[in-house]
Amino acid sequence: MKVKRNDIILITVFFAAAFILYIGSSLINRKQGAAVQITVDGTMYKTLPLDKDTVIKIDGYSNGSNTLQIKDGYASITEADCPDKLCQKQKKIKYNGETLVCLPHRVVVSVISEEDSTIDGVAY
Repeated sequence: MKVKRNDIILITVFFAAAFILYIGSSLINRKQGAAVQITVDGTMYKTLPLDKDTVIKIDGYSNGSNTLQIKDGYASITEADCPDKLCQKQKKIKYNGETLVCLPHRVVVSVISEEDSTIDGVAY
C-alpha cells in the first residue's frame, strides 16, 4: 500500500484542525481561580486567596517543608527541602484546575474558583 500526496495533505489538515480546536478550547475555557487549596498527604491543610500576597511555610510529610508564595495573583513554590526540588521548577499557577505538586512531601496546591462545580467527574 502506497501513501499518496493527497493522503498526506488530508492527514495534515486533520491534525492542524484538531490542534487549533484544542488550543481554542483551552483558551476559551480558562478561568482565573479565586484561591489555592493546600493538601498534605490527602488532608486539607489550608485555603488561601490568590488576590492577597502571602508567603507561607507548609509542613509536609515526614518533617519536610515547602514555602508557597502568592504574589500578583500567581502561586508558586519558592523553597523546598526535598532532594529533587522539582516542585520549585514548576510554573506559576493562577487558572482554575492548575496544580503544584511536591511528591516527597505529599503536598498538593490546587487553584479553585469561587463557584462550586456541580459536576465533579463523569464515569461510564
